[in-house]
Amino acid sequence: MLTRQRGSSLLEVIVAASLGLLVILAVQQTWAWQMGQQLGHSDSTKAFLTAQSLLEQLTQDIVDADPDAVNLAGSCYLLPQYDGRQLAYRVKNKQVQRHTLAPYCPTTGWQSLSHYHSVAIKSLTLQLFKSQGLPTLSIALMAKSPRDNSFHAFNREVVLDAAR
Repeated sequence: MLTRQRGSSLLEVIVAASLGLLVILAVQQTWAWQMGQQLGHSDSTKAFLTAQSLLEQLTQDIVDADPDAVNLAGSCYLLPQYDGRQLAYRVKNKQVQRHTLAPYCPTTGWQSLSHYHSVAIKSLTLQLFKSQGLPTLSIALMAKSPRDNSFHAFNREVVLDAAR
């Protein structure tokens, strides 16, 4: 009789240990799924903030552009500055690129301002127009997280100083 009790007691311990292991594995799977969800959201947030930062950098560069010399036709945007710098922008390989010595749109010498691993750029559009008689440059940036298929649009208008 004593050996039967030990055998059933051992079986109960094995069953309890197995159930405990299943609970631990389920908790680990849930935790891993939650971490994946958080990381996925942080990638989207990181891409959103990177695109906003990129738009701010473009705005700072563009504010000193000479509106009479701006050329927005073609595959890149030429924005000659009052201080003599020749800035140009384009989108290539899902990245915004800038050229600092560009009186035209050269094929080499471009510097990436973004990287497609952190934010994928679909388009950059610049338009010059008059707003209340002042030259205004509209910036439209379409971007997304590389791990997400939802695009975000970023828009900014910059009034250019025409009185220099």
